Amino acid sequence: MSVPVHAHQMRAALSTVLFNERTDRIEVMHRFFSHDAEHLLSVLLGPGADINDSADDRNRFGIYVHDNFRLFTPAGDAIPLTLKGVEVDGDFLWVYQAAPIPQPPLSGLQIENFALRDVWPDQVNTVNVERDGRVQTVIFTPERQRLMLKFQ
Repeated sequence: MSVPVHAHQMRAALSTVLFNERTDRIEVMHRFFSHDAEHLLSVLLGPGADINDSADDRNRFGIYVHDNFRLFTPAGDAIPLTLKGVEVDGDFLWVYQAAPIPQPPLSGLQIENFALRDVWPDQVNTVNVERDGRVQTVIFTPERQRLMLKFQ
């Protein structure tokens, strides 16, 4: 006897924002499931996206993430990020961004992360912020647009 199984695919992504005092840079690393990245590109561009074998498709997804993830000072001033690269690692697609650490030192950070949320409203994006050896986490759900994080 076989029983049908219905699985609900949870859409989730993890990002890390690292304040690297050694390089005076904010380094951002986003990890997405490759399948989700390909699905998104198929929705936006049409069928046939191939993250593993197409550098153009990987770069398109990197640009998409770059356009949908933003950092701001506590006052709301944008921190301009530069897209540094995209790579496949097994089942994951990594997107890298960076920016100089703003001066004077920040007392907090405002974050927007709309990646995949414009296509799948139930997408959950988790962002870990590591600064001075401490990690703080913010989680974006459908009702959360911009989150403020105060440094301790």
